[in-house]
Amino acid sequence: MSLGRAPQYAVEEPGTPPLRRASEITLLKHLAFAAAMLGLTACAIPKPGSFYRNISAKGARPGTILRERPYAASPSDATAIEVIYASTGVSGHRVPVSGVIYIPHTKAPKGGRDIIAWAHPTTGAAAGCAPSLDAHNFAGLSLAGSIPGLQKFLHAGDIVAATDYQGLGVAGTHPYLIGKAEAADIIDSVRAARALPGADASRNYGVWGHSQGAQAALFAGQTAAAYAPDLHLVGVAAAAPPTALGPELQHPNSNSGRVLTAYVYATWSKLYHVSMTPPVAPQAVPLVEKAATKCINSVGQYLIAARAGAALKPVFLAQNPLTTPPWPALFHENSPGYAPAGAPLLITQGTADTTVLPKYTNAFVRRACQRGDTVDYIKLKGVTHIFTGYRSAKLVAAWFAQRFAGTPPPTTCPGWIEVKG
Repeated sequence: MSLGRAPQYAVEEPGTPPLRRASEITLLKHLAFAAAMLGLTACAIPKPGSFYRNISAKGARPGTILRERPYAASPSDATAIEVIYASTGVSGHRVPVSGVIYIPHTKAPKGGRDIIAWAHPTTGAAAGCAPSLDAHNFAGLSLAGSIPGLQKFLHAGDIVAATDYQGLGVAGTHPYLIGKAEAADIIDSVRAARALPGADASRNYGVWGHSQGAQAALFAGQTAAAYAPDLHLVGVAAAAPPTALGPELQHPNSNSGRVLTAYVYATWSKLYHVSMTPPVAPQAVPLVEKAATKCINSVGQYLIAARAGAALKPVFLAQNPLTTPPWPALFHENSPGYAPAGAPLLITQGTADTTVLPKYTNAFVRRACQRGDTVDYIKLKGVTHIFTGYRSAKLVAAWFAQRFAGTPPPTTCPGWIEVKG
């Protein structure tokens, strides 16, 4: 697997074709050139300010807003509010989570505004990696530009809630690819949106995610009925979802893939209280911990993270993680698709994705269809992993409009439809 988030110079629907089937070296050359041309050479990881610090969620109900302020940059047709809200951690305790909520300026319809909960792809595993911090680094353009379909949702009159996830923004250990904790952050962002004065929000919400966020979105669907019976989930859209964590993390063969795998071992060892060794080689542990401090919210950060991955190449894994307890059980526990989906699914997958291989998404969809879930599976011809979310935005926005309208969901089970990417 490789890093999941598109660099921050990307826009919602790029007018030029994406880089396709590029090797990692070629991609990094393009990123370096873009950094030079666009001036995005900053490499420092931002330090969360006082808004993110010295805050406790102890005793708070999930979704309770603990702190709020106007966000540094709002789209012209919406109000953006930065919030810290209560959610649920891996051990079941309350944790503070940051995020941004976009409320359209249009008049709320009868019954209230519907909500899209956005689950972002990989940005890192350290506190300074929060997407909401982008506004303070790139003149407020990056966060809105990194949410595929944001303007379409706002134009439809929907609220958009964009969580940072636990441990990104507010200090703590980020539950990277730990499904239930990510799911709680997503669902509780919806509760926080409904609690904002003037939001006029309905109970209806959809969850939309890419890469890490797609895996999190699928877990939100699986846990929604039990975790949030007060809300009504209309559907889950997932672009390039990691659904077979064991095989996908077994042999990281790129610099970026080694960084992502380092995020897993560094965070899971803390949250599950297990040792990295084995399968991580003892001499690689300091390098894993160092790599886990790297963010990818700018081109410069991406390049530095890739160098940290290169340092791991000769010494990373000493044993096969798929045969080294307790890792196989943990990988399975955090791979979605072994429980009912909880809502209709829209799955999009690039045919040129070498990060989340189509064969794993095919297997996930096959299981879901056999279980009786309603799945609309769309393959995007020639699209690579990093652009799958952006290239899916138009499809996703139209699909959610139908779900909120109560239109019966389409299904492609047991197969898929391939469209031009």
